[in-house]
Amino acid sequence: MNSKDYLHDLFGCQGRKAIVTGASSGLGAELARVLVSAGADVLAVARRQERLEALANELQDRAGTIHVHAADLSDNATIDTLPEQAREQLGGCDILVANAGTATRARLEDMAEQDFAAVVDLNLKAQWLLAKACFPLLRQSEAGRIVNIASIYGLGASVINGLSAYTVSKHGLVGLTRSQAVEWSRHGITANAIAPSYFPTEMTETALDNEKMSTRLRTFTPQGRFGQPTELATALLFLCSKASGYVNGTVVPVDGGWTAW
Repeated sequence: MNSKDYLHDLFGCQGRKAIVTGASSGLGAELARVLVSAGADVLAVARRQERLEALANELQDRAGTIHVHAADLSDNATIDTLPEQAREQLGGCDILVANAGTATRARLEDMAEQDFAAVVDLNLKAQWLLAKACFPLLRQSEAGRIVNIASIYGLGASVINGLSAYTVSKHGLVGLTRSQAVEWSRHGITANAIAPSYFPTEMTETALDNEKMSTRLRTFTPQGRFGQPTELATALLFLCSKASGYVNGTVVPVDGGWTAW
């Protein structure tokens, strides 16, 4: 086997079947792009149908295939339908990329109970329910991969006031990842998380467009800049590929050195 074929086999995802949530824009769209480009058959899930269709049109000539499904993961009943969608559209599921999430900015003493619950429900509870629903398909794969998109705020406190609910939910997602790794390894499933710092997305644009805030956030990053979506996508590709077969229960910061402080 030549070096090109060796690397293709090690890091490629030819024929692998993947669900990517929160895939209509930003980081989620880039995560879907890299998997389809690596040969995976992807079910891209998000609320906005028109964004999903635009992504599907963009990726129609890549190595893999993409199918789209409009769904709101804040609705538990919707989550239960995704495994069946994966069976119908892909023929199963080998990879689950749990990227959907939300943030509501309010100080702990001011935040309404229902707003706190909404953040934790989508960022943590829905991710547990989704993995639980997909577990039978991942177990059938015999080389299942779960990649949860956490945050650097799942490893410490937020440096921005008002993101405590988000921080709590991402700490919980890190704990869920490690529990999945411990409990489901015997079924051939690995579970890992990626912890991004700040990347330009719709969720972060308010902070990054504020010159004072943007400057402050860059001071926490030794590289002095924000990440680009492709830099997160390559970490995902590793965790989904054969190359990561013995990587399990870890959190991979993609943060320009933020957590090194």
